[in-house]
Amino acid sequence: MTGSGYRYDVVVVGAGHAGAEAALAAARLGASTALLTINLDGAGQMSCNPAIGGIAKGQIVREIDALGGAMGQAIDATGIQFRMLNRRKGPAMHSPRAQADKRAYQQAIKRLLEQQPNLDLRQEIVDDLRTESHAGAARIQGVRTRDGIVYQAGAVILTTGTFLQAVMHTGEATTPGGRAGEGTTQGLSGALRRLNFELRRFKTGTPPRLNGRTIDFQQCEPQVGDDPPQPFSFLTDRLEVEQLPCWITYTNPDVHALIRANLHRAPMFSGQIRSSGPRYCPSIEDKVVRFADKTRHQIFLEPEGRGTEEVYVNGISTSLPRDVQDALLPLIPGLQ
Repeated sequence: MTGSGYRYDVVVVGAGHAGAEAALAAARLGASTALLTINLDGAGQMSCNPAIGGIAKGQIVREIDALGGAMGQAIDATGIQFRMLNRRKGPAMHSPRAQADKRAYQQAIKRLLEQQPNLDLRQEIVDDLRTESHAGAARIQGVRTRDGIVYQAGAVILTTGTFLQAVMHTGEATTPGGRAGEGTTQGLSGALRRLNFELRRFKTGTPPRLNGRTIDFQQCEPQVGDDPPQPFSFLTDRLEVEQLPCWITYTNPDVHALIRANLHRAPMFSGQIRSSGPRYCPSIEDKVVRFADKTRHQIFLEPEGRGTEEVYVNGISTSLPRDVQDALLPLIPGLQ
């Protein structure tokens, strides 16, 4: 600690997947590292889909593991279902995917961060970047928190995810926040603009969650894990885990008709949202419009952990108003 704050080799802002790996990697290389996050209890938290890997993503997790990363080991220790996707295609298309117990996964990552030498965890909200002019260019000197504390560092890594001046949309309603129930950060956006970075807004979406005891799974198709399950990490010899099933159901013409009747209230179609969305994760309203010839779309009901009844409804990511979501769900087999 210096007279005006703290001094580190590396400061990482944000403690999600990317921030955790960046902080662990820097500390393993011997750099004194600080990981700053709004809430330390949220370090490693799975904000959306409680899964690791999948098509075009499982290979990346394997690469992270080969470089010494934590994600593969954490999911091997906390996964509740393991599947290799695209087995009927060539080896280059095989994609490992695992359902996670999201609380256990978050705790595993947090524990790894807490135990890592050369790494300090700090609960801070970063509001500004500190720079100095050098040969006509700005050089990073560290960050300043909302409380005025300065963290000096020769390298600053921003892994802020959805929290950078974020806005959440549910139909016509908009609220600031990085995820449901949590706030957002404003100052860093201004600091980046001041340094002539171009800022663009990226859209992502999420579905409503359900209480598993309200679902009639007899109307759904079971989806079981691989036997035997294949580990993610090269350091895991084998997995001995009781796997939980996921379940498959489908939308139908009644669901599609309700969505079409309310597109004028969907932010992506009303003009309220102008950002681009990820190609691999379209909203249900986007799928109904783009694939108008299809009479149904697949929905995966995914348990969020062993100690909860919460179920993630993979396939109906949406920004439709709450009353439309309330009317939509009971139209789906198993969710009446």
